[in-house]
Amino acid sequence: MNNKTKFYELLSKAKYDEKSLILVIEKIMPLINSYSFNKKQIDEDLRSELIEYSISLIKSENFADKLANYKKS
Repeated sequence: MNNKTKFYELLSKAKYDEKSLILVIEKIMPLINSYSFNKKQIDEDLRSELIEYSISLIKSENFADKLANYKKS
């Protein structure tokens, strides 16, 4: 990747650093919350599942690089 943004750097560090992971989760919480609605109320179980899934993705191998190189078709 040629242009490394601050978020990319934070995402790269989040794999090993808990503080960075928390910051990344805080940044994506509006997206998680928007997908957690069920009948106009936040479904806490779904929200928890989405947070857990996000953490597992962030900690997966080369996630920051994969996200940075993703091209919409």
